[in-house]
Amino acid sequence: MPIRDKIRANVRRIAAQLVEHGHEAYLVGGAVRDLLLGIEPKDYDIATSASPEEVREVFTRRRTRIIGRRFRLAHVYDRGEVYEVSTFRREPTAEERCGRDGDDGVMLWRDNVYGTLEEDAQRRDFTVNALYYDMVGDRGIIDFVGGVGDLENRRVRAIGDTAMRMAEDPVRMLRALKLVGLFGFTPEPVLAAAVRELGERIRLASPNRLFEELLKIMGNPRGDAILAAFQEYGFLHWLWPRAAAIWDTADGELMRGLLAERGRRMAANPNYPASKALLLATLMLAPLRAELGGGDGDEGDGDDGEGLWDYQPGLEHVCRNLVHEFMEPFPISRFLSSRARDICMLLPRFLGSGKRSRMARHPEYPYGCELFSLWLATRGESQDILDDWPSANSRSPHPPRGRRSRPPRRPAGDPACARSPEERP
Repeated sequence: MPIRDKIRANVRRIAAQLVEHGHEAYLVGGAVRDLLLGIEPKDYDIATSASPEEVREVFTRRRTRIIGRRFRLAHVYDRGEVYEVSTFRREPTAEERCGRDGDDGVMLWRDNVYGTLEEDAQRRDFTVNALYYDMVGDRGIIDFVGGVGDLENRRVRAIGDTAMRMAEDPVRMLRALKLVGLFGFTPEPVLAAAVRELGERIRLASPNRLFEELLKIMGNPRGDAILAAFQEYGFLHWLWPRAAAIWDTADGELMRGLLAERGRRMAANPNYPASKALLLATLMLAPLRAELGGGDGDEGDGDDGEGLWDYQPGLEHVCRNLVHEFMEPFPISRFLSSRARDICMLLPRFLGSGKRSRMARHPEYPYGCELFSLWLATRGESQDILDDWPSANSRSPHPPRGRRSRPPRRPAGDPACARSPEERP
């Protein structure tokens, strides 16, 4: 099947409208790469000669929103979907790239100097991400940097001066290793050396931006493989020190096992829950279990959590603080950390003999079921214990959109359900 036929009709329609108004427009980046690899793209980005304001003129204000300050682009809305439309850029001069007092002139603070299609390709990060596809005309794949050859050789190669490319935007190191973990690519030796040498510069990037990148990574079935690539090239130490510190321990093995099992389920089920709270709880279970006294089944009487932990007064507050400590330097909201804590605190109850109908009314019960199931699978234990519990599919963790629903009442004195007033949504 030709590549053109695999592209969503919405994307082709947006490109066609831009061309009809006298602009160039091409599919670009990861979408072209994935299509050549035979993978359904998750996102479709369009590169155009039109400025963001001209894009808005084509699609009207109602269908377009201009976003960004460092990198301005347009979001175009088409039949319920949102697509990024970016203007061709060129490499900024030293004066144009400098955006702060005392800046070293290396890191990019502004990237809004427009250029031609070829200039746009030369300023992108990696060759396999600098491919264009003509969805309207007959140019087919457009490759100025040898990206098709690198894709065939499964190689990650930076465009231009490798060290400069990594230094001007440290998040590119993260994206290079993401390609390694996702597709089993091999970084070019000079790129691997640059990552090891310049990894510390990732701390110059915005923590919020890094947290969003981490969420994207963990939202992929191969999230565990991407983290493994970070660790292999010495990058995880700078990006997420606490995870790097436990990587080669039993706790790190448990965390990787949970992520690998979660990835298998995501790959098999397109409707697997995309909950940030469940993801955070999955990442936190191993360090929480170690810190709160969970063992291999020797501790505890089995009523409160064989192999997990026993309840103690104030444990919920300790748990939430541990979430923030382990996830440094990522900015975790109190609401999200409280939800992750509640999910984790439910797990020992599955091994107890408490009132199951009461626990099933907990708002995080479906996610608690899933995390407990992941834990059982990672330990190689039977899932039969969940047969005695109400089905997590019998209720949704959130009310339907458009309806306001009062959350289920939490039983008084239930430590797993405790949530202070400032933590409530």
